[in-house]
Amino acid sequence: MHLSTAQGPFSSTEIPNPTNIQDKSSPSYDPFNYSQGLAGVDQPSNYLFANILVMTALLPAVLTLCLRVIIAVRNDRRQVAAVTSCRGQNFWRKDCHPLWGLVKCYFLYASVRSNRSPTEKTNSARKKMADQITVPQLVIIIIYFISNIAYCLAIPVQPSPQMVAAFRGRSGALAALNLVFTVLFALRNNPFIHLLQVSYDTFNLFHRWIARLVILESTAHVSAFLYNTYHTSHDGVEGWANVGWLLSQSVSFQCGLTGFLALILLGVHSIRLLRHRFYETFLILHRVGIATAISGVYFHLEKHALPQIPWIYLVIALLILEPLTRVFLILRHNLSWERRTWTRVSLEALPGDATRVTFALPRSWNAKPGSHVHIYLPRLALFGSHPFSVAWSQSLGYAKIMSEKLPSTVDDLKFEDGPSTVTCIIRSRQGMTRSLYKLALQSEKDQAHLWGAIEGPYGGYNSLDSYGTVVLFAGGVGITHQLSFVRHLLDAHNSNMAATQKIVLVWYVANLDALEWVQPWLDQIAAIQSFHEVVQIRLYLTRTTSPILDESLLPTYLYVIQKRCQVHELLDQEVLTQIGAMAVSVCGPRSLSGDVRAAVRRRVCLRSIDFFEEAFSY
Repeated sequence: MHLSTAQGPFSSTEIPNPTNIQDKSSPSYDPFNYSQGLAGVDQPSNYLFANILVMTALLPAVLTLCLRVIIAVRNDRRQVAAVTSCRGQNFWRKDCHPLWGLVKCYFLYASVRSNRSPTEKTNSARKKMADQITVPQLVIIIIYFISNIAYCLAIPVQPSPQMVAAFRGRSGALAALNLVFTVLFALRNNPFIHLLQVSYDTFNLFHRWIARLVILESTAHVSAFLYNTYHTSHDGVEGWANVGWLLSQSVSFQCGLTGFLALILLGVHSIRLLRHRFYETFLILHRVGIATAISGVYFHLEKHALPQIPWIYLVIALLILEPLTRVFLILRHNLSWERRTWTRVSLEALPGDATRVTFALPRSWNAKPGSHVHIYLPRLALFGSHPFSVAWSQSLGYAKIMSEKLPSTVDDLKFEDGPSTVTCIIRSRQGMTRSLYKLALQSEKDQAHLWGAIEGPYGGYNSLDSYGTVVLFAGGVGITHQLSFVRHLLDAHNSNMAATQKIVLVWYVANLDALEWVQPWLDQIAAIQSFHEVVQIRLYLTRTTSPILDESLLPTYLYVIQKRCQVHELLDQEVLTQIGAMAVSVCGPRSLSGDVRAAVRRRVCLRSIDFFEEAFSY
């Protein structure tokens, strides 16, 4: 993004001369000049700092892109070496450079409050806070905040009204610019997600913090306006009477005040507790608030013909492109013009307050492992969509390509666009998920049918094909994220397309009722060739009421342990028998993610271990 340093629609002759402003006998004298427009505003410096701020924001993106390229090249080399020679795995058990392990331990994988010592034990409340922000994320946020504050305060020393006016212009310009980043990072079709292969969860975190920065700079902008207006004396009137009179006379100020109040309300109702407790209500209020805030800011700028209007045009363009992209993704998989069919949804109530939701798509589905989708069920949530991991999928066209039957013609190699099914397991919490479970329970045979749609796929950027050892941790319904990796890696191992020689799936559940969620798919995976040589599935029961289990009723491929898993001990055992490089992935509660992260950091300097975390923070 390049920002011109020109004066925009204003020429130098159109900006009031400060001398004439102070001369009350001048015909052009306006006592409120330093409260509005560009009088006293250092516009060239505003553009300069805006350009610097854009470069500040782009620097982490460039560094991340370079790191992704380096890692992709290394992974490709490792995968080729491993599949062509079994002995090549030993070379990749350790990182080539010991410094890389230290960087991962104390920077890349460190969370905010656990960077002192990887072995430090913390209480649950502290873990919950620490796991929200990693050290790289914190560094980016701090640098960006300090940069904004420094640029707002970089005002030349001059008489008080001019300094306040310059501060008003600087804070307002940076708030308008940051509004672009705030909206961009909130979009799940943000192009930087695909370019940098950084999760939406990370961008959503940046969205929330930059939004707070916009509110802070907007407050400074309004405060500067109020200060100069309050201290202006005109016809014997001063103080709040001036403020009220100026607001009543200016549509621009009225719109600006409306936008500012909308931003304040957006910040208040976005508090984590309220956002999670009333998510559906939050979504509706957030959309109304965004529309109000951006409309107010736009008309505030437009009425004064201020040069920041193009930035608001960019914000509006992003908000228009996002729903268009979503509509395209929805129609792409849910509508078949040839068959004149739309996606049908079936619900099945499961033990443990869970619902199996199966989407019968008229089009093919071939997403990468670890993908998730946003589901639309208008009957239950008219205006909302919710993200869920894809537990299982089956596509007719893809099944034909992967069949064991040898192709007889070249046409047999073509991917056919046929019907497919995508299944998610949704745990009943509150709001839409609770209504979903109740609907499945109330239906005949605990099954219901309705129409809906999926949007996606999203995610799936982390390929584990180059790792000889893969350890997958899942907590509760987080098993849905890991199943696709087990299935894919086992198929790739059998076709000699992946370096994977060992897969360990560790699943934490409260009791055995949760096994029914995924047992049909586990049975299918267990029937795949080489399963018993490659895959281990360990089920940890954390709150079972039965002291003795009847193992004859359990699948033979399942190891059931009636206690909480000591993550660091389990990971140490896998490190001792590690084959090639190791990938450790976790999807579950924040406490589990924190434990796995800490265990990885304890050993990342000894062996080549990469850590991956899947989370949805809304």
